[in-house]
Amino acid sequence: MDNLFKDYFEFMFVYIDDILIASKNMRDHIKHLEIFSDACHREGLVLSEKKATIAVNKIEFLGILIDETGIELQDHIVEKIRNFPDVLKDKKQLQSFLGAVNFAGIFIKDLAKYRKDFRPLLKEIESSKWKWEEIHTQRVRELKQAAVLMKKTTTGEEPCRYTGGLFSEQQTQVWHINEKEFFAFWKAFKK
Repeated sequence: MDNLFKDYFEFMFVYIDDILIASKNMRDHIKHLEIFSDACHREGLVLSEKKATIAVNKIEFLGILIDETGIELQDHIVEKIRNFPDVLKDKKQLQSFLGAVNFAGIFIKDLAKYRKDFRPLLKEIESSKWKWEEIHTQRVRELKQAAVLMKKTTTGEEPCRYTGGLFSEQQTQVWHINEKEFFAFWKAFKK
């Protein structure tokens, strides 16, 4: 699917068979939908009407809630992280916890700092060598709190994503702030 729509990544996010089309205004959105429709027709793609959501200001996409104020984790993702016990019983449970945390990683500042203390536990092949320590409990609690604290609040003041990068000189001079935000969002999904 990426190859089919590679010319439209300016306004289209593709993940397997989920496609998000984002536009600055309704006029642009109609134009983008026409481009998308033409591409689907040209490639012989059949779309599901019941799975389509068109021309909305707020949408859930791949575990993220997107609206005009930005992006945030859906509540069920945050709850999944918060519902893990503070003391994890084995490597499998740790892997499950870290999988959920990694999914939410764009919302957690300094995630690598928290994860590093788990590396030795992940390397253990024999369960008899599994040794959970207080530092691990502390890191689990910090990660659970970080996932909650980095969620967008009603005041809109909490950071919603951490990443780095620079815009090119042309992007800095020509792009509107909405285009820059959209580009950053696109890059986040590509990571």
